[in-house]
Amino acid sequence: MHLIYIDDSQDEKLCVFSALAIDVSQWRGVFECVRSFRRELRERCGIYIYKEFHAWKFVSGRGNISDRVVTKSKRCEIFKETLAMTTQLPGVRLFNACFPRKMYLQALERLINRINRTLQAWDSHGLLISDEGKEIEYTRLVRRLAVFNPIPSQYSEWLDTGELTRNIPIERIVEDMFFKDSSQSYFIQLVDFAAYALLRRERPLPSKTRYGLHTALDILDPILVKEATKYDPQGIIRIKS
Repeated sequence: MHLIYIDDSQDEKLCVFSALAIDVSQWRGVFECVRSFRRELRERCGIYIYKEFHAWKFVSGRGNISDRVVTKSKRCEIFKETLAMTTQLPGVRLFNACFPRKMYLQALERLINRINRTLQAWDSHGLLISDEGKEIEYTRLVRRLAVFNPIPSQYSEWLDTGELTRNIPIERIVEDMFFKDSSQSYFIQLVDFAAYALLRRERPLPSKTRYGLHTALDILDPILVKEATKYDPQGIIRIKS
């Protein structure tokens, strides 16, 4: 069984989703690792342990996060440190999807389908957990996919039936999607950082590139679910895959 934390990051043109999968048997140990990291940041940089990490605000220098001044440069270093720490968490894996912003629901649908298929390969089941804010849309989507989920054949038609699509419900996803306030979840905050790293790789900004954020996604390479799609070397699910 896996708990799968999902969050998105977007700008005026692009929407990306990231999903962090954690084996429930290792959840407590993973949580303790993250809490230990936050304690270390408190001691070293004065960053409050329970302050929410929201990626774009964090790297832009916004918000009172510490009892001392933390420059943008230092914040970007900590951003990358946080990504590196994520790769060291026991057994975690990271899914990613990248679509035009107007197709954000299609992006989430494709992501959930790939999660479902990967859970089959892992002989596991998953519970989806997302930030609050889009409960109605996301719940409707997950419920529909659990009943009606037409999947096109990669060979133009399903060879055993000759049909263009086959209904493959997301049977590995347990229950509705659950929603949690991101300020109360270290894991939603981590996946928000991951999604922002992907956004900045796909849509670099000079103000962030100067701090190396356009290459920050590469830090996460060890935990990327590259088998999610054969059409991208890092397993990023895209509209053409």
